Amino acid sequence: MLHVIQNLDLGGAQEVVRSLVTHLPASGWTPVVATLRDGPLAEVIRAGGTDVHVIRSRHHSMLSARGLIEIAGIRDALRTLCAEEGISIVQTHLLRSMDFVALSLRANGGVRGVLWTVHNSRLDLRADQLRDHLWLLRPKRLGYRWSYRLGARLGGQFVAVSHDVGSSIVKQIRPLPDRVHVIPNGVDVDRYPSSTPRAQVRRDLGIDESSFVLVSVAKLHEQKGHRDLLAAARLVIDGHPNVTVLLVGDGPLRKTLEAEAAALGLAGHVRFLGTRSDVPELLAASDLFVLASHWEGLPMALLEAMASGLPSVATDVSGTREVSAPGRTGQIVPVGRPDRLAQAVTNMYKDRALARAMGVAAREHVVRHHSVGLQAARHAALYASAIALSDGIRQGAPAASDVLQ
Repeated sequence: MLHVIQNLDLGGAQEVVRSLVTHLPASGWTPVVATLRDGPLAEVIRAGGTDVHVIRSRHHSMLSARGLIEIAGIRDALRTLCAEEGISIVQTHLLRSMDFVALSLRANGGVRGVLWTVHNSRLDLRADQLRDHLWLLRPKRLGYRWSYRLGARLGGQFVAVSHDVGSSIVKQIRPLPDRVHVIPNGVDVDRYPSSTPRAQVRRDLGIDESSFVLVSVAKLHEQKGHRDLLAAARLVIDGHPNVTVLLVGDGPLRKTLEAEAAALGLAGHVRFLGTRSDVPELLAASDLFVLASHWEGLPMALLEAMASGLPSVATDVSGTREVSAPGRTGQIVPVGRPDRLAQAVTNMYKDRALARAMGVAAREHVVRHHSVGLQAARHAALYASAIALSDGIRQGAPAASDVLQ
């Protein structure tokens, strides 16, 4: 089967692909990855034994002649790859308009199922994604909805990473029954061992062992709510100055956020670590994970933190309540409320024993309900169901996934 993804930068959707291709062979599937743009995860995936193909990317609008030529070239490249690799199932990630290029591959005799993975509960095109052509925003939103609705009738199926995402698909797109499958994200727990040398990692970072360390792993985008996190950090540190905040990730807001942290007097407390390959070690060296996002699908970073045995304070966004059990594995706070975020963090700071107990419960919860092995097995069952459907064998929805109607 073939995973097609926009890019192989470090990110939640990319980590889903990396984890799945590592564990799908155990279910009898041979995965291949195609990406429109290379990135640091490509070599990681290749090192794990999965072929990665970088095909040409888009640089022009699909409304232009050059854009149409690029799309045709991408389709030809994917069609050739499917024929050479003997692909039966194509699963897409983060492609949007290119999802329909993938759907057209069903015209190839060998491709018998196309699955669109939706990683976010906000399905509509956002204004910041179309800054230069805002007048097209509403027409393109309507166009996407109707295209997906028609595409689902022509054989496309949705994989939602959480029930909230699945509900959004049903509400906004209204596809045919049995075309929306919920398979919650999973995490490779073995990548987050409990024996990581915490003290050594802190020494390498120049952080005192007595510091209470908050960590957030997220791209520096508006979605992730870093401004709220900085405002909350200021409130916490006013009463507890031995708090350090690690911001792991990079993005277009970095300079803005660094300036904001300096203006808040947080320069000595907040570390902007950028993109890192040692996230498991950084999580192990921390005391509390914080997710301040304004919207999500099912946050992989939260799952990874829980697998590391960290308690969490997370905003009440899509997927959070499916992962975190408030009061048992962490705390959930309203979106856009730095004061509530600060209060929850302060509570964890004051009751370290409770925080540690929540961390233990968090890891146990992930092992039981969100392992990547379980996620891969659910996908394998769905692939088999898609092939049976293409062969005209009508059967019930696979027990491994939930179907929304």
